[in-house]
Amino acid sequence: MRLLSRLALCTFAFGLAVPAWAADKKKDKDEDDEEVEVEPELNVDEDDFKEEGDDEAPPQRIEEDDKPEEEGDELDFDDDSDDTDDLKFTEDDDQQSVQPRQPGEDTAQLYRDAQKKTKDMSPDEEQLFWEDYLRKYPKSLFADRVEKRMDELSILMFGERVEGSDKGARGLDAVQQELNLTMPLKMSPVDTRTHVAVGAEVGFPSYASGQLDVEYAFLRQASAHLNIERDFAGAAISPGARYAIIKSARTGTVLSGGLDLKINASPTFVAFRPTIGFGQKLRIMEGLDLQASFSVDAETREDSDLRWNWAFMAGLRPNEIVSVFWEWDWDAKYLSNPDVKTFTFFTTNFGLKFRAKKPTDEQGNGRIDVGLGASFPYATNYWGFYNGSVNFLGDFYF
Repeated sequence: MRLLSRLALCTFAFGLAVPAWAADKKKDKDEDDEEVEVEPELNVDEDDFKEEGDDEAPPQRIEEDDKPEEEGDELDFDDDSDDTDDLKFTEDDDQQSVQPRQPGEDTAQLYRDAQKKTKDMSPDEEQLFWEDYLRKYPKSLFADRVEKRMDELSILMFGERVEGSDKGARGLDAVQQELNLTMPLKMSPVDTRTHVAVGAEVGFPSYASGQLDVEYAFLRQASAHLNIERDFAGAAISPGARYAIIKSARTGTVLSGGLDLKINASPTFVAFRPTIGFGQKLRIMEGLDLQASFSVDAETREDSDLRWNWAFMAGLRPNEIVSVFWEWDWDAKYLSNPDVKTFTFFTTNFGLKFRAKKPTDEQGNGRIDVGLGASFPYATNYWGFYNGSVNFLGDFYF
């Protein structure tokens, strides 16, 4: 009985709650369905906002998208650039404006001029040059570079090279470097060097001669040559060969021996001429070349005797363009025959040479020297129609 009364009470409460909830839902729906009033659109004339005389069209909207940045346009803020401490000047005035700050210090201009002077030097010459440079400028701003260059030259001269150690080096090994001794005027050359020498001689009172000497060095220390000339024995063709027993660019020394076959034209005879020569290059100015030779002509004609020849030459190069030379030649014959008076013909020769064309490489190849000389006989016997001459000469190196 009690249970029935409770059930009836719950049913009555539920019946009251359902109508109330339905009424609330209807009220919310009615509020949502109410229409919101929209104000009418304003009609605006754009001409009302233009100033007088402003007829420009309104800006157009850009429809296309912005283009992406191309690769490579980004700014590079990396500090990976290869910065060096080298001083690089583009104007000579800038270099000359730098003055030494203290005694014993050099400038960029002085260092650059020194580099130019070493262009045609052999490794040993350049080594001594830089040693003198550091003695003169002990506080050089470029001491590190000079010392590095001297190390490279030491490797080149003594051949103590490991693979890659001579990278960037300019010079050649001392065993391959040419000495480039001054070419003599009359005496036989002592160096084995590929060259062509031409000359013309005009003598007084009545003498004329010419010379053509072509030499080819098929090895650095061995060469063959052909000489065509006229001397007091007449015109002759002389093929021959020469070999350098010693040829050192490090010491500037050459010692050579040669053998020529002389074919004389008028009078006609054949002679053999063995020759020994010595040369030394000294580091005075741009080079002082000393050369000496000794030869003997053994003629095959009857009633003849040995003809002895001594010669000495000194050539000084004050600069790269001009050189001066002085040469002595002694010819004597019948020294061992008491029945015939000794034949003597001693001359002295001097002159100037000029560099007409600079070399194309370190070896001196490609250069051309031209010169003008004079010859004067100071002791003669039997050869009275020669009182001196003027000589024109040219040397070509290949």
